[in-house]
This record gives sequence, structure tokens and C-alpha cells, in this order.
Amino acid sequence: MTALFFMLVPTVTMSLVSAHGPESDFTGRVVIDTGHKVLLYQFVCITIAIFACLNLRKLGVAATFAYNCFFKRLGKLDSQQKRLNAFYGGQASVYDTTRSKLLRGRKTMLRLCGAELQRMNGDLVWVDVGGGTGWNIEKMDEYFGIHNFKRVYLVDLCEPLCRVAEQRFKARGWTNIEVVCQDAKSFNLPGLDSLEGTVDLITMSYSLSMIEEFYPVVDRLCKILKPQSGILGVADFYISDTNTRSSSAGILSYQCSWFMRIFWQHWFEFDHVFLHPCRRNYLEHRFDTHKVFNGRNHFVLPYLVQIPFYVWLGKPASSVNLISGEQNAHTYNSINHSLVRAEGGTNSGKGWQRLPYQPSKPEHAQFSTYIYGFTWEDPRCDLQVLDLKAGDNLLLITSAGDNALAYAAHQDQIILNCVDMNPCQNHLLELKLASLRALDYSQFWQMFGKGWIEDFDSILDTKLSPWLSSSAYQYWKTNVSAFAVPRDKSILLAKLLGRTNLYTTGYSGLALQCLKGMLRLMGVYKAAQSLTRSKSLDEQMDTWRRNISGWIHGTLATWFLDNPVIMWQLLGVPVSQWTMLRSEGSMSQYVRDTLEPVVAETSFTEDNYFYYLLLALEYSPTCCPDYLTKSGFDQLKHISASSNDRCTFKLHTSTILNVLRGMQEGELTKAVIMDHMDWFSLDDAQEEVGALARVLAKGGFVLWRSAARVPWYIEVFTRNGFSVEPISVRQPNTMKPLDRVNMYASFYKATKF
Repeated sequence: MTALFFMLVPTVTMSLVSAHGPESDFTGRVVIDTGHKVLLYQFVCITIAIFACLNLRKLGVAATFAYNCFFKRLGKLDSQQKRLNAFYGGQASVYDTTRSKLLRGRKTMLRLCGAELQRMNGDLVWVDVGGGTGWNIEKMDEYFGIHNFKRVYLVDLCEPLCRVAEQRFKARGWTNIEVVCQDAKSFNLPGLDSLEGTVDLITMSYSLSMIEEFYPVVDRLCKILKPQSGILGVADFYISDTNTRSSSAGILSYQCSWFMRIFWQHWFEFDHVFLHPCRRNYLEHRFDTHKVFNGRNHFVLPYLVQIPFYVWLGKPASSVNLISGEQNAHTYNSINHSLVRAEGGTNSGKGWQRLPYQPSKPEHAQFSTYIYGFTWEDPRCDLQVLDLKAGDNLLLITSAGDNALAYAAHQDQIILNCVDMNPCQNHLLELKLASLRALDYSQFWQMFGKGWIEDFDSILDTKLSPWLSSSAYQYWKTNVSAFAVPRDKSILLAKLLGRTNLYTTGYSGLALQCLKGMLRLMGVYKAAQSLTRSKSLDEQMDTWRRNISGWIHGTLATWFLDNPVIMWQLLGVPVSQWTMLRSEGSMSQYVRDTLEPVVAETSFTEDNYFYYLLLALEYSPTCCPDYLTKSGFDQLKHISASSNDRCTFKLHTSTILNVLRGMQEGELTKAVIMDHMDWFSLDDAQEEVGALARVLAKGGFVLWRSAARVPWYIEVFTRNGFSVEPISVRQPNTMKPLDRVNMYASFYKATKF
């Protein structure tokens, strides 16, 4: 309506001038006589009056908020309840309106709690501590119906806010809610004979920071929550410690600058809101961290004013790590003096385990995103050699998890140890496993076939969060734009930068964007796109030779691939591997031997989903990995919901060597290590191959690919008791591809004597 008036004023003004016949002076300018000026003045005044009337309520709300928060004198009051009553008494009716943008994270906290409650049975009891006007309870009805609770209690010390809550619930006709206007340290709940261990859910929305004596309150909440299944949800402001956390519990975006730590602590203290880190630390000391997200509120001046807030879900502390099943498996956090359950959450109903790790270690902290958004090795060839059988125990590199899923879809009674030093690669595989568990096929296809989905943020909170570790949830909550539809400003900016879906993110996404730009620069982008629509191999090859081949094999493309810096930064090819590749021929010969056989022998339309993705930046129903087919999805969905007689994924965020050191002698039957030994020195190779020789059972074997036709480390395997044989070696000027990727020069198998 405001915009309408701003458009209307100049339009009507010109109409008035035209209707009363404006005069012109000798310069040709329009001159309005006194009568016309009076009419124009009256119209402007009427417009302003109408505008003010339409916005009167907003102006009144703002004035009420400003007066009560900044100008109203509270006087000397001798109790917290009196201070609260005096402070909120004049603004209780506008509380929800004025706090909607300030108190961020409440919806996220409620959605996470609602998702956890979906897994509970029985007569549920919820206590909302510091619930104020009842906004939380009304909002929760959208995520988990209030009728599902046997009893809901709103506990708050402020009488004016409690009256608003009572009116709200009465208007909704809810009869299972009780408003308890009492102190959080000593409240009683009508209708419950005993409080200890009887409550299923406790929430605290921006109330922990307002409770002066918070230690006994947290202790009491710990006692009344059910010891096995109870959930505590908190959303609140915070400031960080001066040191960096060492555990995975809330490490992402946890740290605040020194200015934010000092400024916000003193600013909020004026309103008796206390942000000292001891509050959050004690909370995490008494409870196991289950989910956590650290955010910044930019509502005043976006990206200049940043108010730190956090969303946290906890469970009663336990001496049993439910992921590994071992006793005393807590990780002690010496920075915030809390005991943090390793990756929080149980293994109940899951076909995978995320093993604990410390994100602050340099080998993990160096990664802010995944390198590979898709796996670039062909699992079809692996499966032909692996000959998977029930009971096999495999070790493999996680990458994007596509090949691990392909192995599981082929044989569902195996163990897959997925290892990656980059935590984000395991976050991606964990997201795929959680999506298999929680989503239907159409949603799963939209996420990983198309690479985007409507309202991913809500899906993450309400459906996927119960099945994700805390670290994976933190990562995807911070990176929801990876799956977002390009609409709002931030997503439109991402679109301008070329990041339009999952497969244009990460370092591999950057490589795809560069490929797209290079094809456009050479003027062959449309011709390359047409390869994905070819009706036959002959048509595909004809398009390639007539329109593309000459440009690809030209000087620019060869220079691009012959640059070690570009190969490492965009394609993840280290200098050592690049050197191996160049030692066996020119780069132009390598490019020709890679691409020509693939175009001639594999269909980009029906089968070769690797190159389809490179050109289309998404998959198609006829050209996609096995896990994205309906049959593959159905098979894997059974696996993801089981932890007993079917495949188990074990996600290790570590180096292969460290994982091997933690295994028993003869524990593994097979290993697939991709091409990573091309990166090694002689000492590195000797150490890892020796560890593989110890852990592999007799007759077990290792598969790997290499950029070289005869990699130098073959003799290292031989010295450690392996018999090495080439599965396939690519010869120059041949038109027979090794596999659908054909980017490696060789594929080897080493069998333990």
C-alpha cells in the first residue's frame, strides 16, 4: 500500500495541473497559479494523512516498544518477577510483533524438536520454560500437533506475558495446556504426581540468558527430563570463549570476534540479559549435545550488525556412547569444560555410523567444503572385479559416496568403511544416507538427480535432522543454498556466480563452471550440450568430430590441462600425479586418448552419466548413477533403515593410515583406494601398504587406479607380500576405453599371498 501511494502522488499531481490549465512563462516552464498550489498542497496533506492512518498500528507498535525498552523508568524493584512485570507490562500485547526478527532460531529449534518427537510414542509431556506469550506452543502445532501431547506446560515468571498466553490458548480451544506463572527453579506442574524423569520435551527460547540463578535451573531440568529419550531444546543469544573448541559440538561458526564478545555482553546486560559463555558451557556439561547450530542475526544492518545466536538440542548425559556401544566414550572438551557425546544420537534404526573426530585438527580444519560433489571413478568396473559376497568387509575412500552406494546396492550384507580426511565429503555421504532413510523417491531424485529442491531448509530440520550427526547438520544448515531454488537475493548472487545447484558447488563445481566457460569461449558450448541428446553413437561421434574435437585438442585446452596449478586448484590433481601423467607422453596425447574412446564407445544420453553431468550439470532419469534409479533407491532404503543383517556404512573422518592402524589383523577382505597413492612419497607408500598387508585377510586384495600406465609403487606392494596384476592399461592411440570415465591410464589389483 505504501508503494501505491508513492506511485499515486506524482500521477494525480500531474492530473490536477492538466485539469486546471497550467500556464507557461517565457522560458517554457510550467507555472502553477495560487489556486492550483492550494489544491496540490491539500492533496499532498490528504495523502500523508491516509498513509499515516494505514501505518498507524505499525507506528504505535514501534512507539510502544521504544518507550518500554529505552525510556520507561523501572525504578528500584526487589525481585526479578517485579522487574519482569514492570518491563513487559506495557508491551505484552506487542511482544510477538516486535520480537519476530530479533529472536531468530526459534522456528529451527521447534522444527528439530518436532522431528525428534516423531520417533517417540506414548503420552508426551512438554514443558516450555520461559514460554512468555505462548508463541512457541502455537508455532509448534505446525510441526508437531499439540493434540499429540498429553500435557503441555508453559512456565514463566512474568504475569502480563502469561495472561497473553492464556488468551491465546483459549482462542485456539486447546484444553491440554496449563500456564504456570512460577519461578523456573521451583515450579510445580499440576496433574503430575512426580516430576523426576517424567518430561519428554523441555524448551527454552531466549530464557536461559534471562535467568539470574541458572545453575539450579539447569540441574532441575536435568532431573525432570526422561533419562533415555528426553529432549531439551534451546535457542538463545551467546558469546563465545576466547579459545577455539576442539570437539564437533558446535564448532562451526562458534567463534566470535573480540568486539562482538565485549559489545554484546555489555549491551544485553542493560536489559538483564546475560550472555557469558558459562551458561552455554554448563548446559553442555550437564547434557549430551545432540544437535547444534551457530548463527548470526543481521536484521538491523545486514552483514554489519551481527548478533550471535545458537540453536541447541541435548539429551540426558550418558556414560555409553550409543554410536560405538563402548563404555566411557565421551569426548572431554577442555575448552568449554563439557562432556560432549561423540557425534550425538543413537544408531537405532540406522544402517550407518558416523565415527567421532575433532574438527579443529589441522588436517580437517583446512577444508571448508567438499572437493568432489560427485564421484569420478566408474563403479561398474570395480564391481566386476570385486565379486562382492555376504560378509565382505571393505575399505574405500568416501569421495561423494556414489561408489559406496553402488556397492551396497549390489550386495546388501557387507560392511563399508568409508574414509575421508575431508569432513565435508562424509557430510555429503551422510546427507545421502539420511535422505534415503527419510525421503520418498521423488524428493530424493529432486535433491540428487536435479541437485536442488524446494524449501531444503525446512526439509533438513523436519525430516533429515534426526538421522544426521551434529557436525553434518551444522554443515548443511550453514550451506542450505547448495540445494536452494534461486529466488532470494543471496541465492540470486550465487546464480550470478554460477552456483545454481549441488553440482555447481564445491571445488568440483568450480571446475564444471570453468569447463562451461571454456566451452563458451571456444564457441562449442551448444554443440557439446547436444551430445547429451544424441540418438545414437554414430550421431554422437559425428557431432564430436565436426564441431568439438578440433577445439578441444587445440592450443587453449591443452595449455589449460598442461598447467599444474590449474590442475590442482580446479581438478584436484596434485603436482606429483600431474608429473606421473606427463612422464608418459604429451598432454595433447593424454587428452586425445581420454576423450576419443569415450565419445566413440559410450552413450552420453543413455549410459555415461559422468560426462552427462559435466555437460548438463544434472542427471537424467535415463543417465544417472545406480543409487538414483528407482530400483537402486528401494534397495538402499531398506539398508538405511537397518543396522543388523544388512550393509553397514562406517564413516571415518581420518586418514586411511590411521583407520588401518585401528583395525585388527585380517579384519578387511577388500580395499578400493582409487588413485590417491599417486600423491605419495616412497615413505608414505611403504607405510600405508604395510598397514594394508597387516589388516587384509589372506586372499584379500586392493584395487587402485593411476594416472601412469606403470605406477612406480607397484614394487612397494610386491615387497609387502602382494601379487600385482593389471586389470587394464590404456595404450596410446587406442579407441577402447578402460571405463566410462577413461581418465586414468591404468587399473590394478594387488592380492595378498
